[in-house]
Amino acid sequence: MLAAVAAAGVLTGVLTGCSSGGSSKGAGGAAAGSPAAPAASGPATTGAAGASAGTAGASASAPAAADTPGAASAPASAPAPAAAEAPHADLEAALLDDKVVGQVLPDAKAMTGWEEEKRKVDTADHQVTCAGAAAASCAGKPLSGSVRFSSGDVVVRFLVDTLPSRDAAAQRLKENYASYSAGPFKKVDTPALGSESQAFQGPLAEGEGVGIVVRSGTVVASVTSEGGPVDVPATRRFAVMLVNRIEQAQAGKTPDAGLGAA
Repeated sequence: MLAAVAAAGVLTGVLTGCSSGGSSKGAGGAAAGSPAAPAASGPATTGAAGASAGTAGASASAPAAADTPGAASAPASAPAPAAAEAPHADLEAALLDDKVVGQVLPDAKAMTGWEEEKRKVDTADHQVTCAGAAAASCAGKPLSGSVRFSSGDVVVRFLVDTLPSRDAAAQRLKENYASYSAGPFKKVDTPALGSESQAFQGPLAEGEGVGIVVRSGTVVASVTSEGGPVDVPATRRFAVMLVNRIEQAQAGKTPDAGLGAA
């Protein structure tokens, strides 16, 4: 059970942020990638710059659910997300504005048919929640944002950690990968996302689930899905949407990407 809770946290990289106010269903108190979890360490598979080819090639560590034998489809209660073209940029823009980070996290429009249960944006050290008068204290600092959605028994969490540089983000990604080496997680082969990515499968707070950890330029993000039949392809589609929204923000656009066709 401890490993499960940990797993959820690592993926989101925002264990403290999520746990500091998640719903009863929150994985180990983690956010959109909230549960703290160990997992098989998995290096990023493709460099952001040459990611155009990475879309076709599987990430060195992330297995695609579609290729995973016996991967079950999401339960009828959870709307099946459509697919979108995998992003693969490695932009330098740093997202240090809490309002922008809040927009990067999927909303009700992007997650039609899902119920939002918790949303939070705070400083990377989780000392300040960026709301009300405290928002001024978040300006120009690395941030952490998370949101959780549910549909029937299925729970999906999104987490983003913004760093001041791509090098700092790459280091954070390595730390996230390494944390999985201590847990009962296995790498799953899936096409690469963002600048580099890795998918894992193992016990999370709500049961066996899938977590995908991604670096998109200066942002490290994670998506976990659990509580229903293991569905790697569906989890990847959620991750594609999140990375698309990150890239939109990095390009100075208002994030509005939703679940497209996979």
